[in-house]
Amino acid sequence: MLFSKTLLTFTAILGAALQAHAHAAVSPVLGVSGTAARSDVQRPSNQKPCGKMDVASAFDSSDAIPVASDGTFTAMITNFNKGVDGSRQVAQVMVDPKGTGDKSSFVAATMVANGTKSPKSVDSEQLTVQLPAGMSCSGTGGKCLVSFKTAGGFGNCVVVQQSADGAAAAAGGSGKAAAGRRRAFRFARVPVA
Repeated sequence: MLFSKTLLTFTAILGAALQAHAHAAVSPVLGVSGTAARSDVQRPSNQKPCGKMDVASAFDSSDAIPVASDGTFTAMITNFNKGVDGSRQVAQVMVDPKGTGDKSSFVAATMVANGTKSPKSVDSEQLTVQLPAGMSCSGTGGKCLVSFKTAGGFGNCVVVQQSADGAAAAAGGSGKAAAGRRRAFRFARVPVA
């Protein structure tokens, strides 16, 4: 009886340990130099959008993905398991424009081109993400922090960087929208005869 309880406990601990080294990573992984490995994958949550990663120590030294002038960027996702457990489909993408990793700083971004939900092989796939309209990355050097969480519940954070032109376009885009709202408001206040 004692042996079976010990065996059950060992099996449960082993299962939990195997789940911690998980199943799909978006590159370049925050805090990782070079190619992502299975052990680099996190379990992002609302409380810890980058999993257990220490954002403060990794943000400035991490490779950054360039953001296009239209506010989009592309990244590669690699799965380490087949099926939903290794899903390359992103269920949630969030952006922290300050790059601090503070849960209250993250806002939703939009998946433009998503990955495969239940891949039949271990492979890589390209993702495209759209930052929120008018967002300016205000972290060191025009950087933002992006959290990815797959349909399988795994993922990680990456750093993205706007060029000076991209940041100006984002600021200009939000200014144009505001100017349009002001014009519409003025037009609405014109008395009709």
